[in-house]
Amino acid sequence: MNTLLIASLLVGAVSMVVMRREVFPNFELEILLVTVPFPGATPDEVEEGICQKIESVVSNIEGIKKMTSVAREDFAFIILELNSNITDVQPVLNDVRSQIDQISSFPPSAEDPEVKQIIFRAPAITVGVLGPVVTEGADSLQAELDLRNLAEEVRTELTELRAVPPASPLRRMLAFLFQPQGAAVSGADIVAERPFEIAVEIPEDRLRQYGVSLDGLAQILRRQNVDMPGGKMETASQELLLRGKSKREIGADIAQIPVFSQPNGDVVTIGDIGVVVDGFADVTSQHIINDRPGIAIRVTKTNTEDLFTVVESVKKYVSEKQVPDGYSLETWNDISVDVRDRIDLLTRNGLQGLVLVFLVLALFLDLRLAFWVALGIPVSILGAGFVLLATGQSLNMLTMFAFLMTLGIVVDDAIVIGENIYTKRSEGLSFYQAAIEGTLEVLPSVCSSVATTIIAFIPLMFVSGVMGKFISVMPVAVIAMLVISLIESTFILPSHLAHEKNLFLRMVNLSLYVFRPLVYLHRIANRRAVALMDWCIERAYMPLLRWSLHNKLIVLSTATLFCCVCIGLVAGGIAPFGFFPEIDGSEINATLAFPDGTAAEFAQRGALDMQQAIRDVETEHVAAGGLPFIKNVYRRIGEVG
Repeated sequence: MNTLLIASLLVGAVSMVVMRREVFPNFELEILLVTVPFPGATPDEVEEGICQKIESVVSNIEGIKKMTSVAREDFAFIILELNSNITDVQPVLNDVRSQIDQISSFPPSAEDPEVKQIIFRAPAITVGVLGPVVTEGADSLQAELDLRNLAEEVRTELTELRAVPPASPLRRMLAFLFQPQGAAVSGADIVAERPFEIAVEIPEDRLRQYGVSLDGLAQILRRQNVDMPGGKMETASQELLLRGKSKREIGADIAQIPVFSQPNGDVVTIGDIGVVVDGFADVTSQHIINDRPGIAIRVTKTNTEDLFTVVESVKKYVSEKQVPDGYSLETWNDISVDVRDRIDLLTRNGLQGLVLVFLVLALFLDLRLAFWVALGIPVSILGAGFVLLATGQSLNMLTMFAFLMTLGIVVDDAIVIGENIYTKRSEGLSFYQAAIEGTLEVLPSVCSSVATTIIAFIPLMFVSGVMGKFISVMPVAVIAMLVISLIESTFILPSHLAHEKNLFLRMVNLSLYVFRPLVYLHRIANRRAVALMDWCIERAYMPLLRWSLHNKLIVLSTATLFCCVCIGLVAGGIAPFGFFPEIDGSEINATLAFPDGTAAEFAQRGALDMQQAIRDVETEHVAAGGLPFIKNVYRRIGEVG
């Protein structure tokens, strides 16, 4: 049994170290998204030309539970929710894509539809690239291009980061089991980025001067700026692939596209007629971080990546990255903070429970029994960690909530069995016989108690839909802890209590020899605590029990009254009900919505007013003796993608 106990502790500890850490468990959503861009169309045109046609062809596809269409200016979105019993989404995705591809009556200006499954990527941390403040008279477009080029460089380097060695020596020793061999970050996306665009601006007098039209120039650009296959040419010795490569992707090259030749032989190019500008699409998307122009890069993680590894790698990169003068990097929205706090809470509660169980049992029973019973707490937690690792789960907020919730339950069976063995020893039985009879006497009750708790959590494993996938890890963690605790208390605990002295206890006694005076103090405290408990039983508990047995109706009525009061408190809203409690976060988000077409300057003033209001609150807080609480301020105007 000692070998089994030590092996359980070691394997569980290694499992907890190498287990993936994240905020919430990741899972696949049975949701498909169809996106169709329709530039220049109104919502009514999008609904009639796109949404209705897609709805008619996909409505009969098997497996679709619910269909939601969203028609907005320039875009159509169709959200398809699949039945929860579908295990493989790919066949339904292929059917939807095939049916949509057969639609030939889309408006000519509508772009190709995109059909994809919604994949949840959990955010990890946000990196902000801050640029210098653009002064009046400076080239704002060039400043934005420089900032965007630096942001693209940072994003590329983030996706090439290698994992940082763990700070913990134990995790560093076991890093080969869980750290990625390739890049530590797999996803880094610029938030609401403005698409690059090459604009050709042609004055009206130039059109008249050269006798050309905008449509004619547009056709020349389409015809000259192409990259298309030209077939193949077979010779006696080889086969050659022909391809016309005339695709130009920067403004300087497009400016060299010829338009026509003059009688004197001079070639007139696009650059001779107008101005070609490398810039951005004409959409409003302004980002201001700490009152400086900036670009936010959202770093995400997949369900196979460790949250702490991703965050630590990004923070190390930000602290070491050398950027040009006037530029800087900031981080915020660190999701790992909440997970780290919950892990610390679990550790503190586990240690507190361990110490309290040991002290209470040592005070009323004996030190030896208290030690072996308290040992059931780490055995249950670490053993459950191995079960979670073996079933592909992670250490997240829900698994740690399950650990915290079960922490006070797992030692109940060990306390009952240990106390009964202690009672049998007090009756004069030998250690060996007391362990056998004490365990067998209460074993049915202990098994029934654990079984009822397990049965209460089993239905959570069969909840369907998104919520079912979200909470499915909780019953796994709870049931694993309860089963391991039951095994430990019915097999390992009696085997340790069946021996009066063993090698382990002799080593403990030898190492704690200098604390021998505390043993005598414990014996004195133990005798007084037992005497106090006996007095409470004889003077308080037994009289109350006899009175309750002779006044059953009063006791039953009182219990019913309390039950009705509790139901009334919940039904009346005095004790509000919520699936998840409301907790304070580390961010304050404010959204100000304006009608379509509102000028960006007007929206900017509204955002500045909100920011100033928050700053005023901070100023009042500091004036009252508090500390500044604002670390970063991120304003986003226009596109909110």
